[in-house]
Amino acid sequence: MNRPLLTLSAMALSAVAAMPLPMLAQTMPATFSVYQLPEARRVKLPNGMVVLLLEKHELPLISAELVVKSGGLTDPAGKEGTASLTAALLRKGTATRSSDQISNEADFMGLTFTAGSGLEVSEVATDFLARDADKALGLMADVVLHPAFPRDEVTKLVSQRQDQLKSSKDNPQVVLGSYLMHALYGDTPYGRPPGGTETSLPAITHDDITAFYAKNYTPANAVMAVAGDFNAAEMETRLKKLFGEWKGTAPAPVQVPALPPLTGKHVVLVDKPDATQTYFAIGSVGLSRTSPDRATAEIVNTLFGGRFTSMFNDELRIKSGYSYGANSRFLEYAVPGPFEMLTFTKNATTEPAIDKSFEVLGRLHAHPLTDADLTSAKNYVRGTFPPALETTPALARQIALLETEGIPRSEFNKELVDEQATTLAEANRIIDKDFPAQAYVLVVIGKASEIGKAMAKYGAVTEKKITDAGY
Repeated sequence: MNRPLLTLSAMALSAVAAMPLPMLAQTMPATFSVYQLPEARRVKLPNGMVVLLLEKHELPLISAELVVKSGGLTDPAGKEGTASLTAALLRKGTATRSSDQISNEADFMGLTFTAGSGLEVSEVATDFLARDADKALGLMADVVLHPAFPRDEVTKLVSQRQDQLKSSKDNPQVVLGSYLMHALYGDTPYGRPPGGTETSLPAITHDDITAFYAKNYTPANAVMAVAGDFNAAEMETRLKKLFGEWKGTAPAPVQVPALPPLTGKHVVLVDKPDATQTYFAIGSVGLSRTSPDRATAEIVNTLFGGRFTSMFNDELRIKSGYSYGANSRFLEYAVPGPFEMLTFTKNATTEPAIDKSFEVLGRLHAHPLTDADLTSAKNYVRGTFPPALETTPALARQIALLETEGIPRSEFNKELVDEQATTLAEANRIIDKDFPAQAYVLVVIGKASEIGKAMAKYGAVTEKKITDAGY
């Protein structure tokens, strides 16, 4: 299931883990209610576009989120980054507005406008004052329906992305997840980086951008969610007028080959000769977003690596002082996504920090959790999740993604209730089934001349250089 916290980067989560959290969530009364996502009005336009409308009148604000059901998985082979570039270029000019005009209009209204793409979807989002609804949505519709994709902007953005990719490899915390994804999923669509590589980006042409847009940006492939201070009937009329003439059929879904079960112990050592710290991740293939194990896994992972007082962070940060933050998470996709343990340490403490990480994972498999632990995790999740959906941008995005993923609101709400019903027997079953034990991938980015000799103890080693193209 798509939760707002899963949009954070791996090291952003490490930063969160390094912050003391209030203890209120662990001492909530038993009668504290479980959050339930409110129901949105669902309308399907004749052209196939789904519209979701959720009124929220506390503040005179409106948020709109348009999700296209195509992301990096749809990139042509060898041209990874096409979906990402297409989304970023939307606001670089339309048939009637230049890039500067779009920016000036947005600034005049105080409107925020973002567009981007991940593995499975592309997203366009905007937030604005309720009084500016007609102008703001009109601008959004123009950007989505009539992008010009100026050739000079395509060339400029490709060059910028190449520079960004180079600088990101100077910061291992940014690329650690990409190396882990490729190690787990190889050259399948889920193993290819949606942001592109050093070789794929310069191969992307203006024609590739326009072809991707024409094929994937269609009403039958899109969901529009609006949350905030408006009248639903009036908003429906407004959106029908703006998007009703949009034409196009949905593309065929991407066929992803089934992965064989992960076996053995594998190490990917990425040499960064100037590194003074080592960043590493322990990963395996975990859960899909429709897995029945999601609710229980959320509770168990909260205790293991999902909060500041977790087992993993307690060992790596508090007790040993090896790291400033350690966390774990499940990323859920249409196929089973990765389970990740992420942290970093000084070069000199790389081996003991990795040893300690496997030690705490082994301790989890010894089933140390108690009913009191589960109660603590349930209260924590129940108390910290609702604020993540208090704002209209978060609500619009959540209901849009649930629609895109085919997850009914009732199922989403049921999972929040099921989390609170997690038993110790279920928790132990999930530990044995979904947390890595004898099969894993360990990705290590650091100074190989100092840390390399110790890597063979963890599994079969594949060596790479940080300067090698791709991941």
